[in-house]
Amino acid sequence: MLSDLFRSWRRRLAATSSSRWLLRITSLVLLVLCGLHIGYTLRAQGLNPAPESAADVARWPIVPIEVLHVLEGLDAPVAGLASAQPALNVRLADDTQQSMEFPVPLTWPGRRATVLDDAALRKLPGCMGYVRGEFLRGLGSAPRFRIWELHCGPVHHSYEDFRSAYDAARSEGPTPARWQWGVLAALLLVALLAWVPWPSRRPHSADV
Repeated sequence: MLSDLFRSWRRRLAATSSSRWLLRITSLVLLVLCGLHIGYTLRAQGLNPAPESAADVARWPIVPIEVLHVLEGLDAPVAGLASAQPALNVRLADDTQQSMEFPVPLTWPGRRATVLDDAALRKLPGCMGYVRGEFLRGLGSAPRFRIWELHCGPVHHSYEDFRSAYDAARSEGPTPARWQWGVLAALLLVALLAWVPWPSRRPHSADV
């Protein structure tokens, strides 16, 4: 009985075309990669929730800064989950430089933080002040500091400002985005169909 099943399996394996195997392997690889990306996004969101209140932010230490540049577009830092734009390139009290970003949901592609308008951004380069925030955890990339309170020169934004902009960005759509779930579902369907043993069509011999 087992030997008959084994021989039948070997015949099916030999009859499967190389193009069918290529489709199977490709669909499985893409399915795994898409699933890993969505899982990575959900894990990053869970490890980096927004602070619950201004009192939580007030307990964080003050970080003195001097803003050197506002980074946007190609100048902005690139990370595993796309960083928020714009980002700030700042000088710290120990004279080291670091990039800092404003709170947006962690997803790919990245979203633009809307809490500061263009007029406020133009006032930041050269200003001195302080921020409160925290480093993002579990991203497996370069250290990323997320600002939840900013006071620099004439620009002042509290936790409430950042939180309202963050919640507005989350309300625009789920994280991960719906299209990413759609891609995952489509890849799952393709992978399942690729492994269905469809009967092969044999050419009919012409009547003599």
